[in-house]
Parts: sequence; structure tokens; C-alpha cells
Amino acid sequence: MARLLQSLRRLLGVTPAVGPAGPRSRSFDPNFSIFREGDRIVLHNKQPVLTKPLKKGDKTNLRRGQLDHDRVIGNRVWDTVQAHKGPEVRPSLPTLDEYVALTPRHVTPIYPHDANLIVSLLDLHPNTPAAGMNEPQIEILESGTGHGSLTLHLARAIHAANSTPPPRPLKSQIRFLEDRAKRPGEEDSEQSEGSQYQNSDADTVQEEWDTWRAQRNAIIHTVDVSAKFSKLAEKNVQGFRRGMYGGDVDFYVGPVEDWIAEQKKQRTKTGVLSSLTGQSSVEPFLSHAILDMPSAQLRIPHVAPMLKRDGFLAVFVPSITQIGDCVRLIRQHHLSLVQERVVELGMGISGGRQWDVRLATKKSGADPASWSPSAEGESDDASADPAEDLTDIPVSEVPSKVDEMVMVCRPKVGLRTMGGGFVGIWRRIEDLPIR
Repeated sequence: MARLLQSLRRLLGVTPAVGPAGPRSRSFDPNFSIFREGDRIVLHNKQPVLTKPLKKGDKTNLRRGQLDHDRVIGNRVWDTVQAHKGPEVRPSLPTLDEYVALTPRHVTPIYPHDANLIVSLLDLHPNTPAAGMNEPQIEILESGTGHGSLTLHLARAIHAANSTPPPRPLKSQIRFLEDRAKRPGEEDSEQSEGSQYQNSDADTVQEEWDTWRAQRNAIIHTVDVSAKFSKLAEKNVQGFRRGMYGGDVDFYVGPVEDWIAEQKKQRTKTGVLSSLTGQSSVEPFLSHAILDMPSAQLRIPHVAPMLKRDGFLAVFVPSITQIGDCVRLIRQHHLSLVQERVVELGMGISGGRQWDVRLATKKSGADPASWSPSAEGESDDASADPAEDLTDIPVSEVPSKVDEMVMVCRPKVGLRTMGGGFVGIWRRIEDLPIR
């Protein structure tokens, strides 16, 4: 009988009320074959339309007619629905690509084809922890939250490393996350609307949530200097698939160097003193870091020391010359980062076109004529390439004063290079002295 009632509840989408003494409920309904109140859905007709969250008694206006939300809530995904004074539409839950493309934007997002490639370059392999086993924690820093597109793609990639979260406390529901100051324009009155945990003991729920957060095996730390963009990105993350990735992401407003300084204070190991400064030190804790902001190269010296050995640093910039700035700064600061690749992104570029970006020296005795293009402008002879007169600068060497430092930036084609939004990938190769 109990199984029959459970099956009927699942079929009808009815969740039994659970008090503080009852079993812990899920933080979201994982059955994505049926529409639930609060879902943002895509209406497919001539042009796809992303609706606001479904709400009983509400409606979405179409180009012709309107769709009553009551006609969708409780129905199966992709079942045809007749709009009021309008056409038939087929509603579905948005894919991540559709969600990024159709959500309102106040800042240009990293589009799905680029976000997927960036995540792929990080080579993430999270493992679902077995009972009683501890997996190495994955902590990824994203500096430049923006629209939240890359945040969602990163969260999807590491989501399986975390267990299903408990229900969120009242003060950290969809519009809010704990452990941060309230942003301008946020109102506490929104917190109590539509809560499904009003009968739960607040302290118990908060304790369960804090315990779960402390035990996460994978975390996305996303930082943005704009409170407005951070709030919108948080809303976008919580609005996708009933907020299933919300617990994987921690938001922070402010400069990334301030976040790094704050993390150092929180993570400082008392009693461990640096032999150079006599001060407490902190172990590197970032598995990977992504910088997507103006003057990204200036933040590298702050972020690089907090990267674990073998961790990736990814810098996403609109110009190849900015990748060159990163190369120069890494050398000037003697950072233990080795360049893995530089990739040009774009819809017409399958898999990303790789670039050759490096510092080299032009020997003083080299023939100046070698720097001029041939009269025809074409040559199949490798010796005609001006870069043949360049010598790579080893990481451990400082170029001689008589040598001229130059930056080489050319698209790669196989093993050869030829003339012709960029991501630079560096790997942390060894431990740096603690700063």
C-alpha cells in the first residue's frame, strides 16, 4: 500500500510534507520529464521563447496570443499545448545551450561553443566519492562571472563530485546565498515567498546545509567586481534546471586579489611559519583558475601562487596581443607556469585554432633583411620564415642586453606556422615559495 501511494505521488508530482523529524527531502525535484511550478521552459513554434518561471495563475505573452502556465504545469515535456488565441506550441526544458542563448543579458556571455571548449581544455575528471572515501577536493576559481554562462558549464562538469544537497535554508534560497553581504537592491521580503520549508526547524535546516557545504568535493568560486552582474549571474545559475547546480557555486563580489587575500586569511595554518618571512603560510588550494576580465595579466601574480602543482591557469581575452602581455608578465615575475597552448575561439573554427605565442630573441648578428617579406609575399621554403632567425628564451634564462626581445604571435597549422577571442592555457609546474 505504501509503495502504491508513493507511486501515485510521483505520478501526480505531489511531494509529501516533511517536518524536522522526518527524512531529509531533496533540494530539487530530479524528475525533469514533468513540468513543475518554478520551471523556466522553452516554447517551440517559429522562434523559441524562454518563459519566466512557471507560476499558477500566471501567463506568458506570445507574438500571437498567450500561454496560461496552468496548461503546462504538471504536463509532460514536449506535449503540445494550445495557446489562448494563439498557435499550438511544444514546451520543453531548455538545454544549457538554449538557456545561455535565450536568457536576458546585461553583459555578453561566453557562448556555449566557446564555454564547452574552455571547460574541455581544463581536462576535468571529477569522481563521485564512494561511501567512507575521501576524494581530493577540486576548487576552481572563475574571475569575471559576467552572465554566468561559463559558471554553469563549469558547474555541470564538476557536479557529479558532490552529493545531493539538502534543502536550502530560508535565508539562502534562489535569490540569496549565505556568507556574503546583501547586495544593493535585494529585499528580505523576497526570501519568504513560495518557501517549501516554512514548517521546518530553521536551525536544523541551516545546520544540514552548512555541513553539506563544508563537505563538498568540488566547488566553483566565481568572483566579479560588479554586484549587479554577480546577482544576475546567480539568478541565472539558480534558474537553470531547478537550481541543481546552485550548491556547486560560491559567489563573491569584489576584486579577485581581495578574494585571494581573504582566502589566505581563512586558510592560514597556525604554527606553520615561512623560513623567509617568519609569518604563517597557506598551502596552494586552487585546482584550476580562469581569468576573464580587463587587464587579466595583472591578476596572474595574485592567482598563480595559489594554484596547486599541475593546475591549469586559463586566460580568456579578446585580443592575441593580450596573450602576449601574459607571456611577458609571467616571465618578468618568474612564475612557475609553462604554456600548454593558445587557442583561438570562434564559431567557424572547429576545436579552436592553435597559435604560437612566445618570447624570443633576435640575435644582433642576424641579417635585417630576413625580417622583410619576400617580393612575391609567398614561399614554401622554411628558411624564408623570419622566425627562423629567432631563438626561444628558456624559462630559466634572462636574455642578453645585446639581444632584442620580440613577441612571436602566429596561427599554427600542424607543425608549421603561417600568417594569418583567445584562450591561453598555462600549467603550474612546480611549487613556488609561499608569499
